Amino acid sequence: PESELVKEVVNQNLKRLAEVSPCSNKNQLVEVESRVEEIESLLGAGSKDVYALGIWGIGGIGKTTIARAIFDKISSNFEGSCCHQNVREESRRPGGLGCLQQILLSKLLQEKNAILDIALSFRRLSSRKFLIVLDDETCFKQIKSLIGSHGFEELSSRVIKYAQGVPLAIEILGCFLFEKEKQFWESAINKLKRIPNLEIQKVLKISFDGLDDEEKNILLDIACFFKWKNKDLVIKFLNACSFTAQIGISSLVDKSLICMHGNNITMHDLLQEMGREIVRQESMNDPAKRSRLWHHEDIIKVLTSNTGTEAIEGICLDMSKVKEIHLNPDTFTKMSKLRFLKFYCSIHGENK
Repeated sequence: PESELVKEVVNQNLKRLAEVSPCSNKNQLVEVESRVEEIESLLGAGSKDVYALGIWGIGGIGKTTIARAIFDKISSNFEGSCCHQNVREESRRPGGLGCLQQILLSKLLQEKNAILDIALSFRRLSSRKFLIVLDDETCFKQIKSLIGSHGFEELSSRVIKYAQGVPLAIEILGCFLFEKEKQFWESAINKLKRIPNLEIQKVLKISFDGLDDEEKNILLDIACFFKWKNKDLVIKFLNACSFTAQIGISSLVDKSLICMHGNNITMHDLLQEMGREIVRQESMNDPAKRSRLWHHEDIIKVLTSNTGTEAIEGICLDMSKVKEIHLNPDTFTKMSKLRFLKFYCSIHGENK
């Protein structure tokens, strides 16, 4: 095809230009030519594999000269190339690795403002041949951080899904996971399912702390029991508990802590986690001393051991997660503040 012929002509001309460029004079230095040929043989010319090669030695022995000579000689064989010096010095500056990544991506993608999304960039660069030379770098860990690693696309998607588009959450989790191995990511994501990230919770709780007592109680009830429930039914219940529910719910909507989806009340998953974590913090080791119980294991523990206290205000138990339960007639006697009790079976719908 004509396009292939044009590509071949361009490549041949680039090779000839490289041979006569001023930089090629470096090959005439003593021993450089033989070193270049030796290293070139290690790069698997024509192979589809990825090769990483380091030139190691004390200062002043010609590492940069050899690397530059190799780059000048073979860069035309690649679909893109980048030779960057002073990597160690630049990476030590605040945000240095991020800036270097931006520079590398811009050069390789031939875009002035390349998107700094490593997973996306790898997909764009995949199946294409590139030559990257990083000069004056002594730490292989930094090189890995700079170039990035494969296999994080699915994990990155899970983190973004957890954050649900909240920039604060993405920023905090990004800082926490940056430069960590794949196994660390997997462990951290699994932990997030059970225990919310404290830094995210700390910032979100600022909004909660600004509420009055009634608004706090309404928000916690919604987080623990009433997410995706009909607004009219929730208002009816809360009013029966001596709350001014209509005003409280409207205030929470105005403060973006909850929102309406049709006639149902809902809230962001991270805000729900924050609310539930606030309840857990009431008594980390003893669920009987918490105001609200929604996790079946905590509820079964309290009910079967008959250890309920006056702290408990609400219980919501999904019976589909319980094989059987035997209760003492006095199980609820000590729960003098109990105002909400719901047993349901999710596999048949919450009305069953």
